Amino acid sequence: MTAVTSRVCAVHWTTAGRIASRPATYAHRADFLATRFAREALNPRDSGARWCSSVMLRELSPMIGRSPA
Repeated sequence: MTAVTSRVCAVHWTTAGRIASRPATYAHRADFLATRFAREALNPRDSGARWCSSVMLRELSPMIGRSPA
């Protein structure tokens, strides 16, 4: 999950690990993260990344649209 998050969101490995383990702490960036994961969820070349992205979207779904612009 950390590797996919790091690559998809273009964040440092440590930050990616935090996002992956506690996405609610990044509620202020939920729209940005959801956009990135939604794009990756359609990646035809990487089923693992699609799965990880789907899990992250599920975790972020209560926060999408509620974060500041």
